[in-house]
Amino acid sequence: MSTLPTTPHKDTYKIRNWKEYNRSLCNRGRLTLWINDSVLDEWEKASQKQKIVGEQTYCDSIIQCCLLLKINHGLRLRQSTGFVESLFTLMGKSHLPVPDYSTLCRRQNSLPVEIGDRLARGEKLAVGIDSTGLKVYGEGEWKVRKHGYSKRRTWQKLHLCVDLDTQEILSVELTGNDEDDASVGANMLRDKTNNIKRFAGDGAYDKFGFREVLGSDILQIIPPPKNAVIQKGSKKTPLPDYLIQRNRAVEEINKHGSRRWKQENGYHRRSLNEVAMFRYKTIFGGELDARTLKNQTTEVKLKCLVLNKFIGTGMPDAYKVS
Repeated sequence: MSTLPTTPHKDTYKIRNWKEYNRSLCNRGRLTLWINDSVLDEWEKASQKQKIVGEQTYCDSIIQCCLLLKINHGLRLRQSTGFVESLFTLMGKSHLPVPDYSTLCRRQNSLPVEIGDRLARGEKLAVGIDSTGLKVYGEGEWKVRKHGYSKRRTWQKLHLCVDLDTQEILSVELTGNDEDDASVGANMLRDKTNNIKRFAGDGAYDKFGFREVLGSDILQIIPPPKNAVIQKGSKKTPLPDYLIQRNRAVEEINKHGSRRWKQENGYHRRSLNEVAMFRYKTIFGGELDARTLKNQTTEVKLKCLVLNKFIGTGMPDAYKVS
């Protein structure tokens, strides 16, 4: 007599701070989160400043504020200009100048956006890196299924370095879809590993060059492939220190299996990288508005800055029930 397959058990969680978290979700829509007094002071200076040929009228903080409002409220460039103008009218500051859509588009090309400096600060971090695809432009999914792809359908790859303890995005890179994850990850972490205590990533980051960037002092939770072999050194070329952890992982997986290795090393916390991707695509979608790579890079950095601001307003404190 055959038995029906059992459904795998799924953990259930409850939120301890639901009242505070609910308020933080409301605060994400507050305009004061994006327009603060320092930015208004810069705007006042711009309104009193005499125009000089070749000099920028608006400082970077004003352009960033307009673009953050555009992103947070799902506006287009022209709509964001009208939105800011209407806000100043309601605030009694209609005399303040507002950059037009062409200025926002042009300045977005070279706008410096700082996600954060926690990788350079003196705190020990547990980080992870993952990537996902973002559609640039092209047909909808129905047309693709009906008529197939065309040459105008292109993708970019978004790489996020995330703090696994707080979900804060630490670093962002946007590349073409043909870039290797490990190579991009190495560039993101190069010369920034002094304050990292643990790294978690999937098998795409099991490259010797990437492990060399991490070094031997960082706990490397990266699963080797099924056909991985133990690396051996020689008298002339001794085994590098950064491969010792990999050899240990190969031995444990060969002896006990990959499932036990993942459980013992907390590999499944790597899924928090995917949570960050999920939050990004749930809030902003899986498409890019900008057409040029520089503008697209600024766009994704601003969106990640918005996500970090959301974290700053409050996050759920959950515990496992079963």
